[in-house]
Amino acid sequence: MRPINCVARLLLWSLVLCQLSVGQEPPPGPTLSVGEIDLSTLRWGPQTTQFEVTNHTNEVRFVTVDATVRFSGRYLNPERRTRTHVIVKPLETQTVRAQVEVPTNFGQAQVAIELHDVVDTLDRLLPGQKFFEQPFTMTFHLPDELIAYFNDRIDVPPRLDRHPDFDNEFSRVTLALLQEGKGPEEIARLAHTDVSIVDGILHTMISRGYLKKEGDVYALTFPFISVPEAEAAKKVADDLARRLASDIERNMSGYPALLDSLIAAGRVDRDTNAFMGGGGVLHHRYPTVSALLLWLSLGQMFVTDTQPLLVFEGSDPCNARTPGFMYAVRGGDIFNGTHFFYLTLGPGGYYQIVFGDSLPTLDCGDDLSGPFRGMRLLPWGYLPELSPETFMLDTAITRPILRLLADGTKGQLEKAKTRLDKIATQYGHSEFIRAYRYWFWNLTATRTLKILVDKGVLVRRGNGLYKFDGLPAPKG
Repeated sequence: MRPINCVARLLLWSLVLCQLSVGQEPPPGPTLSVGEIDLSTLRWGPQTTQFEVTNHTNEVRFVTVDATVRFSGRYLNPERRTRTHVIVKPLETQTVRAQVEVPTNFGQAQVAIELHDVVDTLDRLLPGQKFFEQPFTMTFHLPDELIAYFNDRIDVPPRLDRHPDFDNEFSRVTLALLQEGKGPEEIARLAHTDVSIVDGILHTMISRGYLKKEGDVYALTFPFISVPEAEAAKKVADDLARRLASDIERNMSGYPALLDSLIAAGRVDRDTNAFMGGGGVLHHRYPTVSALLLWLSLGQMFVTDTQPLLVFEGSDPCNARTPGFMYAVRGGDIFNGTHFFYLTLGPGGYYQIVFGDSLPTLDCGDDLSGPFRGMRLLPWGYLPELSPETFMLDTAITRPILRLLADGTKGQLEKAKTRLDKIATQYGHSEFIRAYRYWFWNLTATRTLKILVDKGVLVRRGNGLYKFDGLPAPKG
């Protein structure tokens, strides 16, 4: 080739590149393409699915694989979401090994694999970044050997029922099987699963303080409450709830005069909307009775003998770990309360209380799946539309009202505690009496509050979720 022709060709190619850069569209076709995805071999637990992604551009592409598994089970519908990040070089095909976690649940699972073309794998995924989506449906049949274990639902404490450790059916059935003395091999055989799945569940329970192993024998470190036992305790709870509601209703007649005296003394702001003075909540009877009387005062007296009721100590409501207050009870909603009580203590006597008359929906941020979910606190908050009503609280100001409302209840609590302790001893659960009382008190407080609302003594305020911030440290 002559030199003049080489120069001419270079000039021509430069002109083409220039034209493309100033306005011409790139050649038609996909930026990224995805090969066949096969999920037919997916089983319970952390899994890997393999497929190919091809980059048709001259640029490095950052791809995030978002894998979601949503169950429709007998009574639990767990969900898992995992993400895998991949770098695909220009004009190359990359083999992707995407992580998928399948919770140990029975029923139908909807699996969605989405791929996003992102600028930075740390950024939040945006709808416009998604370039591929493929849904799958999988069914995990309930073995005949386990059908009898689904006749009575097994429940665990508030927020534990949303945690990956116990939000799935097999983990709860495993509790019943362990209670019967069955070992991992027999449990795996009954569930038609691999023993490694069972071993993983047992290892997690041991690491979080819910299970202990002595030799080849596993034992629960909390009460597993049977239906007959729950029925016996529920009779005590129903009786106590009626008596407490009657006492509170009677004592409520003195509420207005005592509140007026606190206002006259300058201890409570006259403005019913003032929440900064430490006593503003007293203008609102529903949060005063539900959160402060039934839980901060009477609840702590009953469950922990006035010691702070730190159910989630060392953890948080999203990554909850509650070995000291853990229980499991068979029989469903009829044997369980709906209240949520979260007390935290800080330096200098600072404390915070969050109360809900139903389990709040929280924004837990980070995904709870993965091997480190039980080893760290997580950033969490409230959904904007479901945020709590907030009050400053000074227990020195609210104490006179709480004493008034609690008048006559102490004897009732002591009688119920004696009756409950006998039931716990009869069924071999006296060793776990604090957790036992916590379960019982949630049932009792829920029923007490319902009676007061049904009779018109109290009117529910807002969404039933309240937060209290204040000094000094709370006392019963």
